[in-house]
Amino acid sequence: MYITLKSIKRNLGFKGIEIQDVIIALPIVILFIVFFCFTRFKIPSIIFLMLGIFSLLPINVSKKNRMYKVVILVVKYLFRTKIYVYKKKEVR
Repeated sequence: MYITLKSIKRNLGFKGIEIQDVIIALPIVILFIVFFCFTRFKIPSIIFLMLGIFSLLPINVSKKNRMYKVVILVVKYLFRTKIYVYKKKEVR
């Protein structure tokens, strides 16, 4: 008898949360707690937390299933090295 897996990704069994998502979310939560409790930056820390939650939303745009992965792909696409080819148009 063989045991088969759907994917080789490590997920925690809670709505598709992966280990990588927890590793990214942990510093966001710690920074939020530090900024919210121990500094006077209450509103910016709440905005930072909302951006962190937004980046961890699952989406169905591509095979990359979290918003931060799609944002990274868009940034790579926008800032890739571009090769321009110029052709001199012949005048007849």
